[in-house]
Amino acid sequence: MPRRYVRLFWLLVVLTWLALIAALVNAGFTPDYWLLHRLEGAELPYPTSTVIVFALLGTVELVVAALIVRPWKLKRLWLRLLIAFALLLAWSVPWMLSAMHQPPVHGMHLLWLLLLDVGLLLALCMVSAVSAWRTLRRRGRADAPPPQH
Repeated sequence: MPRRYVRLFWLLVVLTWLALIAALVNAGFTPDYWLLHRLEGAELPYPTSTVIVFALLGTVELVVAALIVRPWKLKRLWLRLLIAFALLLAWSVPWMLSAMHQPPVHGMHLLWLLLLDVGLLLALCMVSAVSAWRTLRRRGRADAPPPQH
C-alpha cells in the first residue's frame, strides 16, 4: 500500500483525536446538574484533572485501536477489525454500566467509546462484504468453463 494512504490514515486519526479533545473540553464546561443539585447551588470549578485523564485515556484507546487495525495491510483486515471491535466493546461495557450520575466528561467518554465501536463495526461490515464479494468473484471465474473460439 502506498505511503500516502498510511499518512492519510494517521491524519484521520489525528483529526479524530482533535475532535475528541474538543468534545471533552466542551463537556468540562457543561454543568454537572446532579452534583449541583446535591450541593445546593455551589459553584463548581472546571474539572481540569478529569478532562486531562479522559483525554489521555481516549488517546490511548484511539492509538491502540489504530495499531490493532493497521488498515494499510489488507491481508486479514477483517480479522483485525473484528479483534479491535471485540476488545473495544468489552472495554465499553464497564463504562456503560457506570454511566448513571456521572459528570459530563465521563458521559462524553462513553459517547466516544460508542462512536468508536460503531465506526469499527461499520468498517468491519464493509471490509467483510468486499472480501466476500472478491472471494465469490474469484470462485465464479475458476468454475466458469473456458471460452470457446
